[in-house]
Amino acid sequence: MFKKRFASFFISVAVLSLFVTAGAYAQPLSSSGKTMTYITSLKEVHGKLTGTFNYIQWYFGKDADREFLKDCGCRKEMDGAPDGYYIRDASKKLRSFPVSKSASYFLQTRSGEIKWNEKVTKKQFLQFVKTKYYVPYKITIKNGVITSISEQYIP
Repeated sequence: MFKKRFASFFISVAVLSLFVTAGAYAQPLSSSGKTMTYITSLKEVHGKLTGTFNYIQWYFGKDADREFLKDCGCRKEMDGAPDGYYIRDASKKLRSFPVSKSASYFLQTRSGEIKWNEKVTKKQFLQFVKTKYYVPYKITIKNGVITSISEQYIP
């Protein structure tokens, strides 16, 4: 009986957390966590990769509509975000972090087709970034070091 209740509670919390976080990906962070960014540079010096990032706020669905209408001043002309998502680049502050030698890299559109979370090598990732300016990326930081970078698909 306890196991069933615990399992039901755990599943409910997991599902609820998906809905709570599904609309926006906008939390700022400092030395640990996940956030959305634009990559402003990736530089490799003496075999050590360092990235410089501009944090952004990513909204979709009803959250995108609400935030877009707050910022655009166009309520009479439009009723929501044009493409179902909205990116706010409110802070121009850049942050730099070293990238772990064992970091994971994921792309969605490397070959021109959508291939969800395609794991790629560092070399493949760096080549992709050179051709894709101002594409949003999700980064994971642990103890001040980037451990994962993933292209955010834009519909």
